[in-house]
Amino acid sequence: MKLRIQVTMEYNSLQNVLLLGDCRDLLSTIPDDSVDLIVTSPPYADQRKHTYGGVKPDEYVKWFLPIAAELKRVLKPRGSFSLNIKERMVAGERHTYVLELIIEMRKQGWLWKEEYIWHKKNCYPGKWPNRFRDAWERCLHLLSGKILRCSRKRS
Repeated sequence: MKLRIQVTMEYNSLQNVLLLGDCRDLLSTIPDDSVDLIVTSPPYADQRKHTYGGVKPDEYVKWFLPIAAELKRVLKPRGSFSLNIKERMVAGERHTYVLELIIEMRKQGWLWKEEYIWHKKNCYPGKWPNRFRDAWERCLHLLSGKILRCSRKRS
């Protein structure tokens, strides 16, 4: 599905434009160094197989790295990338694909600036006999360059 929602008439500069669709199709249409902020929550490993086709945990890093390279290409040198992602349980333990992805993205030139936690306050106890239900998810903050644009002024 490709749907473009244009908020202003300034499409050539990509100001205030929302793009809805598969990033593997849409990223190639975006100019280099043109985006200030990217926020995404990609499909989790082995989830939503009917919608996304599902990606095995062992294949996740290989699947996501080409997307990360395109995101880095379109992000401005002072831009930020926020990645909401969570490890999957495999054979009774957390899989390491998220940690492996962070390492491989650093090899692509990404800077891992910060990690934030999305605390899910509406979380209820899990259905699993050997662990609690997750009440949080990672939000990784990555940069394409070393300078983070940040204001400490209080309004």
